Order: sequence, then structure tokens, then C-alpha cells
Amino acid sequence: MKSSSSAARQDSSLPLRLIHAIVFAGFTAICLVSGWPEAQHLLHSQLQLFHAGPPPRPELLLAVLAALVGMTAVLVQALRGRSARLFWSLLILGGLVIALWGNREGVVVAGRTADSANLRILRVARDLHGRMVSELQNQGSAPEDLVAWEATLQQVTMGQTTPVRTRSFAPLPFRIQKIDSPEALPSNVPPGSLLLYVMEGGVAYEIHPVGISPSGEPWLLRDPKGEDIVFRGAFNPDLLPLPDRGGHATP
Repeated sequence: MKSSSSAARQDSSLPLRLIHAIVFAGFTAICLVSGWPEAQHLLHSQLQLFHAGPPPRPELLLAVLAALVGMTAVLVQALRGRSARLFWSLLILGGLVIALWGNREGVVVAGRTADSANLRILRVARDLHGRMVSELQNQGSAPEDLVAWEATLQQVTMGQTTPVRTRSFAPLPFRIQKIDSPEALPSNVPPGSLLLYVMEGGVAYEIHPVGISPSGEPWLLRDPKGEDIVFRGAFNPDLLPLPDRGGHATP
């Protein structure tokens, strides 16, 4: 008689266990949907040499981990015919709260594409060119020393870094690298580099911006036709001095 009543209690708890598992599986699914873009970005960032955009949001990664661990425990206990401990249910609920809080500003984080990073690099190169071409026309020559170019780049970027990061999520700085010839461009420079060639006497210069490819490799920025984007400046004695563009900073 005792064993039959015990079996009845076990049978009667089965529907409750199923309902509990279904409800908390739904909570876990919400956590996964909320945090999956961050998990994908984490994996993506470790498989490539460089990547674009801010690092994964740790609170959403924590929510996904908590929900998966809690749901695994609930399912294991359900398969064993036992009710899961209250701790595992609270763990899933905690993950749900963190996921909802972490996504209070939206699921998608802007700026995590190579195109957005390249656009930022292109704007910096354009604004640097705008300032230096004015100086070239007004002074008759562009600076040949790197210090003057780096000072102007600092003004253009206002000390901000590129949107490109390494595997350790360290942001890459904007930098200028002088080259001896525009015909032989180096290939081992990081994204955010501006390859600078200044003709002897400073009468002309070229700026070759280096961006990031969709696969995370550095590459020279190109236009829609596949041609390298190059900002060129050359002194023209027949033109009037250009107005100073130093008051405009890159957004």
C-alpha cells in the first residue's frame, strides 16, 4: 500500500516537472536570443586577427552561461524523475533578469562591421588630407618630418582610437607610417595606419589609408571600382592660398 501511494505521488509530479521544464526552457531561450550576438562576436573576435566594434557585453555572456547551466541541471533532474533544486530555477531567473537588463538599449550593437570601421578610417584620412593640403598650398610645401603630420593627426582624431581591436580587445590607434615609394606599399601594417609618401621638397604627398577586410585582415581601402583610395596633394603656384580647415574635427 505504501509503495503504491509513493508511485502515485511520483506519477502526479511528472506533469509538474514537465510544465516546470517547459516554462524555464522558454526563459532560457530568451536569454539565448538576447546574448547570442555577444557570444557570436566573442567567437568571431578570437578567430580573426582583427575585428571591428566594441567588445562583447560581459553581462549578456554571463546571462547565457547561467541560463544554460541552470537549464541543463533542470533537464538532467527531470530525466532522472526528480524535481530540480530551487537553486537551478533561481539561476535561470537570474540569467533572464540580467539578459533583459543588458538589452535595455537594444540587442544589436552598432559599429561591429568592417565597413563601419573602414568608413571611420576613411574620414580621418580625408580630414587629415584637408588640413595638410591647405598647409601645402599656403606654405608652398608640406612637412617632410613625421612629427608635424602626427601632431595634425592628433588634432583630427582628438586622441580617439580606431574602431578596430585585437583578439585581446585592445583598440588600435590611428598612426602614420612614412614610406619611401608609393609603388612599394608595405603589407604588414595594422588597420588604422595611414601610409604617407612625401615627395622631396614637400611639393606633393600621398596618403594611403589601411582598413580591415571582412575576414579581419589589414587591407588598403578601395573604391567601388576596386581602385586603391589615395589622397593626393600637390602645390600649385597658380592657385590662391586655401582657407585653413583646422577648425573642423572628425566626428
